[in-house]
Amino acid sequence: MKTTIAEFSENSSIPKRVLLYLNREGLIQDPLCQEDRLGLQFLEKIWGMVEVLRPQLARLSRKARLSFVTTAGLPSKWERYAFTRFRNQKQGSSLTMRTLVEEIESTFGFSLSSQQVKALGKIRNRVQVARHRQKKSKPKKDGHLLPSGNE
Repeated sequence: MKTTIAEFSENSSIPKRVLLYLNREGLIQDPLCQEDRLGLQFLEKIWGMVEVLRPQLARLSRKARLSFVTTAGLPSKWERYAFTRFRNQKQGSSLTMRTLVEEIESTFGFSLSSQQVKALGKIRNRVQVARHRQKKSKPKKDGHLLPSGNE
């Protein structure tokens, strides 16, 4: 009996979107053959193991690792794009939600739902909080951290 990717993902620790990615890349078939199932069962055993992740992440530059970790909770490309647009915005410049929504819709070829626009607002707030925290922890010229206001 052949198992489809959708069926396999129901009981797997590997997210469906990863399985679909592996299929798009030609690494597994849909429906899964015996060889695919064996490979995925092995992948499930090591999925999320820190000792396996560490050397993979070590190959990335520090900047790439920080960017990866910061956006790891954002599942889609358009969300990561939005995060990066907000984060790379120059101090004092303005990026309206309307402008970003239009950019995302033209770049990714779909219309954002009201729920996705709300998610965009949460992403903007997340970037603002991160900038605020970074600003508070910047070192002074003498090497000491600036006070956080809690002292």
